[in-house]
Amino acid sequence: MAKLEEVFGVSAKPIRSYVERDEVDTRFREALNSDKQIIVYGSSKQGKTALVSKYLPYDKNLLVSLTPKTTVLDIYHTILAGSGIRITTGGSEKRSSEANVGFSAKVKALIPLFGSGEAGTEGGIKAGSGSESQYEEVPINLELPQHIAELLKKVGSTKWIILENFHYLNDDIQKQFAFDLRAFQELGVRFVVLGVWREKNRMAQFNGDLLDRVVEIPVEPWTEVDFQRVARKGAEVLRISFSDEILVATTQASFSSIGVFQELLKGICSEAEIFETQDQTVEVADMEKLGKTMRVKALDYAARHQRALEAIAAGHTTGGAKGDLPPLYLPYYLVRVVLESGYDGIASGMRRSDIHDRIRTIHHRGDDVRASDMSNLLAGLANLQSVKSISPPIIDYDSQNRLLQVVDSTFYFFIKNSDLKEILDSIQNPLDVR
Repeated sequence: MAKLEEVFGVSAKPIRSYVERDEVDTRFREALNSDKQIIVYGSSKQGKTALVSKYLPYDKNLLVSLTPKTTVLDIYHTILAGSGIRITTGGSEKRSSEANVGFSAKVKALIPLFGSGEAGTEGGIKAGSGSESQYEEVPINLELPQHIAELLKKVGSTKWIILENFHYLNDDIQKQFAFDLRAFQELGVRFVVLGVWREKNRMAQFNGDLLDRVVEIPVEPWTEVDFQRVARKGAEVLRISFSDEILVATTQASFSSIGVFQELLKGICSEAEIFETQDQTVEVADMEKLGKTMRVKALDYAARHQRALEAIAAGHTTGGAKGDLPPLYLPYYLVRVVLESGYDGIASGMRRSDIHDRIRTIHHRGDDVRASDMSNLLAGLANLQSVKSISPPIIDYDSQNRLLQVVDSTFYFFIKNSDLKEILDSIQNPLDVR
């Protein structure tokens, strides 16, 4: 007996409609058996976490969930804490449950010793209270991958380190970690990095030495055949059958997003009052069930994406002032171009040159919008969305290919099922509030 939420939908837990894809799962398994670091990337809700957690259960490995405020020192402190190593600064311990912002890189590590007769304790032994393990005190520098690797080896840790939401880190921290990642590869410490982006060699852009030291695994694209397999597998678990008409229409409505597809299947089942495995096979063929589900999801996605677009449009409004002329307000014009272009304009990405031309055409100071202004605008999108608490990000700029791309797979459903003119009209034009 299985519950509906265990079979269909987007969930942090493994779901029973998961299907293996040769080009993704096989490559991931092969990467696990190599000596290379692993990068898993793609749009949000496209199966990154599902893939990694299937082969590397999170509760059996070291998971580090990153935020926009995370530093490299925070990452290493969390890794050591998860391995049972305590960090002390200025005589007071830093435990994993405490805030770790602002501590020094040069600290002391307390390595657990199991029993009081351990030898080789150069830094001395600190006894815990009661029956707790004793600790060896070792001075380390948290900025040096070699020190981190030596400590992990000392406690016998062979766990994979999983970094989720790598895209939240700013470029400087990503670049810093990219150089450390190469060192960790040589030291035998293995990482899986998950990030929301769609460009190849993202990490290698920060450190070219990573090219032959990482395996990149994109979770996209999903094919119609993949979708059919997911639906059939889940249907078998729930003892139901979807009509061909329902499956074709649901696949088309998902715009290649497995997350949207999963949510639509879950909604259809819920509308049909199927909440668990049925006693006997039930056919799901009523197209109105899909129609109702799509209307509900359209409202759900519209609420999030409209707020996000409003937040982006209001960002960085003070740049480009010239005498008594108003600022350039480029984020607003970018949002306007995206909405006016619609699904067809954004589906395959938008070229920087096209965005520049479109903005110059409609801008109140079109002749003043320079190429450098566009570079600053697009390069700052990740930080802007982070500052505005847009999580996961909606759009991302591929600087290598000079392409603006959607990285929230639900955005396609939103932009295809919304009145874009109405949404654009509802977004405050900054020129109207001067």
